[in-house]
Amino acid sequence: PTGATGATGPVGPAGATGPTGATGPTGPTGPAFAANGFSAFTTAPGVTASTQIAGWTVSSPYYDNPSFNEVTGTYTVPATGRYSISATINYQTSAALTISLGTGVNPAFVVRRIAPTTTDLITGLFPVLNVNVALVLTLRAVLGSGTVTLSGEVELTAGDQIGLFYEANGLTIGLNLGGTSSGIVWSVHQIA
Repeated sequence: PTGATGATGPVGPAGATGPTGATGPTGPTGPAFAANGFSAFTTAPGVTASTQIAGWTVSSPYYDNPSFNEVTGTYTVPATGRYSISATINYQTSAALTISLGTGVNPAFVVRRIAPTTTDLITGLFPVLNVNVALVLTLRAVLGSGTVTLSGEVELTAGDQIGLFYEANGLTIGLNLGGTSSGIVWSVHQIA
């Protein structure tokens, strides 16, 4: 008959490391993160109506991309993918308001796809002071100066054209877009 199983012996020394295996195939090339994009600066004094913001500079520390037209402010998307878009827009009114804004007056800044079809991608409203003291005062007014920040990520198709716009939406007072010196900074970068 077979005898009882004995106790497990001590663990032996580790064996020698085996040879390195063959290198696997190279994976697909990923997107060149932020290679497609630009960062630009401008000011636009004396704006009194809805308009695309134009006249950008891409001098250092800002930078250009062949797909960005600094004169018109139009960016033509070079490759289909996801894009990060941001804009910091400082503004200052060129005169004091002498009348309350109507309830439907809501000026804004908009990043808009211009072509092939017009679509608002990112919108930021002006800060509006809205006061209603019963039987005494009703007042709606944009602040005399402020900053509107736009930020978002969108999917765009190669050939799409986008721009940064001021939408007066009934506001008739003149604006110095960019304030007295802070300016407007707009950037677009492909992230995937």
